[in-house]
Amino acid sequence: MKISYRIYITATITCTLLMLATGVRTEDYQYQFFKDKKKYTPFSDYIPKVRLHYKTVPHYLEDFYELYGMKQYYNENSLRKNIAKLKTALRCKFRHPSQALVAITSEEEYRKYRNLLFMHINILIMRNHLKIASRYDKHYLRFYHVTFSEEILESLGIARKYYEEAIPYWQKAKHYAQHASSIRITTDLGFMESERYDIIRGELDYGKIINGHIAKVDKKRDWLNARAKQ
Repeated sequence: MKISYRIYITATITCTLLMLATGVRTEDYQYQFFKDKKKYTPFSDYIPKVRLHYKTVPHYLEDFYELYGMKQYYNENSLRKNIAKLKTALRCKFRHPSQALVAITSEEEYRKYRNLLFMHINILIMRNHLKIASRYDKHYLRFYHVTFSEEILESLGIARKYYEEAIPYWQKAKHYAQHASSIRITTDLGFMESERYDIIRGELDYGKIINGHIAKVDKKRDWLNARAKQ
């Protein structure tokens, strides 16, 4: 046992001395490729592409848009986080055209690209509001639900609030869809182009859908209030 312990100590000390002697780095290994650079190297060259600011810290609109994600099983907290990220995206600048989500070849194409992203992000925010509203909406009412009318009315009130909050984002999405349609160029944002096309043709009308949900909520509230008074 004593011999094994001495061998372990000797090996540990030897490894430590070798690491110190050879200057092994544990964190900055990715910077070793700069050893063959010239004596004077611009500071920006010491930042590998994988560590560029917009890749490590969300900074531009596209960065926050790429943080958006919808899991198969999501909860209200997930939806609120997505809304927060997308709202932040709308307040941020766009990346340089060379770093856009798709290849950009002209100023007109870049203008349409920006309008399409504004449109799509507003639609995503609207949809997340609708998903939250749906969690509070009581889709079917039975006679025995009158027993819980107070709690259901409160829940329906919250649902109505989120339905109403979704409307301005739909209006903004239509606004940007119209602006994007005025630019006679087709970008590589195929899904967003299809979304824009459906909005312009009236095949996608969330305004009608949202107003329908609000009307149903009001009808349920009236039904519960009338039954509660009986």
